[in-house]
Amino acid sequence: METLLLQKQGGIATITLNRPHVHNAISVELVDELHQVLQDCQADPKVKVLIVTGTGRSFVSGGDLNQFIAARGFEQAYPLLSKVTGLLSTVDQFPKPVIAMINGAAVGGGCEFAGACHFRFASDRATFGFVQISMHITTGWGGGSRLLDLLPESKALALLLTGDRLCAEEAKSYGFVDEVYTEEKLHEEVYRFARKIAAQPLAGIEAYMQILKWKRLGLPQDERIRREVSQCAHLWGSSEHVAVVESFLTKRPTS
Repeated sequence: METLLLQKQGGIATITLNRPHVHNAISVELVDELHQVLQDCQADPKVKVLIVTGTGRSFVSGGDLNQFIAARGFEQAYPLLSKVTGLLSTVDQFPKPVIAMINGAAVGGGCEFAGACHFRFASDRATFGFVQISMHITTGWGGGSRLLDLLPESKALALLLTGDRLCAEEAKSYGFVDEVYTEEKLHEEVYRFARKIAAQPLAGIEAYMQILKWKRLGLPQDERIRREVSQCAHLWGSSEHVAVVESFLTKRPTS
């Protein structure tokens, strides 16, 4: 890989965007490499949770202007935008949880990338901004739609319509960021959380991600509940499940 780094350890896959000279801007080549890495992590039964972060002072600065600015009009722009949208949809719908470890600036497309992840933990030095409107465009990778699902409509619209830049604590107050840590503590706290997930069985992790997917698909609650019960029934009585229950019963004091 030329534009990213991949490390796997203890059930955690860390994907580090590695284009610090352009603030980890998303290029066509980076999209292709990310698709490849995500396919690898999905197929690897040892990987239970993913962390995405960036090298240098930025998380993601947006699209690579050298490539994106060359597009003129709908016929050229639509395929280019759709390529990145497909990547973020893959992240959004990934069957294992994806954590954005936002080490620095996440502006424009960087906010869209972060919004596609399931969790967002930020350094206190990170900055945010859906600044597309000031560039005479809108969010072009699905970030506006995701933001309107993630936040109350008025809060999401305020960010989209003003293009305001936010510090990490302000982004947390909006509900876009889950937690903010000092730059020194960010890595430690994110991995502490990831290890808690990685300690759980993969079948259960993937099952809960499936429940999330059903919700996002807009299935009625009664149908989601029916599917949830069916999913649990398929897991019930496995050797792993029985072993845990028998261990509990063995340790339980008798009267």
